Amino acid sequence: VVNLKTGEISRKEVVEYHFCKITIYNNGVVLFTGSIHKLYNSIKEIKAPNNKETKTYKGFNGTQFDFNNIIEVRQHLEELFDCTPQQMTFQNIEIGVNTEPTFNPQLFIKGLLYHKGKQFEYRYREHFAQVIHQRYILKIYNKSIQYNMNTNTLRIELKIVKTEFLKQTGIRTFKDITENTLLNAHKLLLKAFDDVIYYDKTINKKNLTSKQKASLKNYSNPRYWIDTLKPQHRDRHKKKLNKIIQENSTKLHSKLRQEINEKCVIINHQKKNSKCVIINSSYIGLNTTLKHSKNNDTFCKVTRLDISMQKTDSTMLSHTGLKYHYKTNRKEFDIIKNKYLTK
Repeated sequence: VVNLKTGEISRKEVVEYHFCKITIYNNGVVLFTGSIHKLYNSIKEIKAPNNKETKTYKGFNGTQFDFNNIIEVRQHLEELFDCTPQQMTFQNIEIGVNTEPTFNPQLFIKGLLYHKGKQFEYRYREHFAQVIHQRYILKIYNKSIQYNMNTNTLRIELKIVKTEFLKQTGIRTFKDITENTLLNAHKLLLKAFDDVIYYDKTINKKNLTSKQKASLKNYSNPRYWIDTLKPQHRDRHKKKLNKIIQENSTKLHSKLRQEINEKCVIINHQKKNSKCVIINSSYIGLNTTLKHSKNNDTFCKVTRLDISMQKTDSTMLSHTGLKYHYKTNRKEFDIIKNKYLTK
């Protein structure tokens, strides 16, 4: 790239790759940015329902994305950049989950009041809401509208912008992506979601007292909580609103919380220092209902095959394990070969 005004030649090369971007700098740094979830779906030729040849297609990340998918993408990037997982360094991670509620996602989005003393900002015809804090940004938006999906899909996402906040997950490089660190990420997301103050649009006012009905007129207005009520007085009114919600609604927040506990996510935005690659933006979903072996240390995290014949610190099936299963259990080997190995 040449700057037409100054004639200066850019010190980087940029290439598009499955809706992601790879930037190579003269000093040897390689930066990978974009959605790993979109990359996976693009490689597998999974397209959005609203994909049309007449419009510019920007990829699709509305599906669920489990631990096996994460490992498959990691292996793909290892081959692509000829590097190890510990050379891929994360910085700005986004933790998120695609919930699939039985109700219209807009019911919950329109009832959002505030989070940690800050009001939600709305975009895209109120299908997207976010609240910006110093260390993170909480996003809640209607992904089924975004992609014209048949299934109700509400995405709840936590974008971590400060590295000290990221340390709570135990994730620094792609090598650190394990079931344990994903659970740490899941806890951070759940904690942020629990701090959401909302007005439940399903409240049945039939059995409410006149005083409660009058209070709801204020409680449904975000400006009342931020501008009228002083911070020290909010807690008492939050308890009153929550009592009404628990006794007179379908409890939308509780249903979504249960969904988050069943489905989990990590990684979305990242950067790199000076090693090999950096994964910058990724949307990685995780199924928290993975079955575990009693002796988890001797089984491959992806294939669930016995790897006790490998080195004691092994966590994944290696050539040693493959050769062992080839000789002792050819049927199992063929299944693994057909599912995971390249031609």
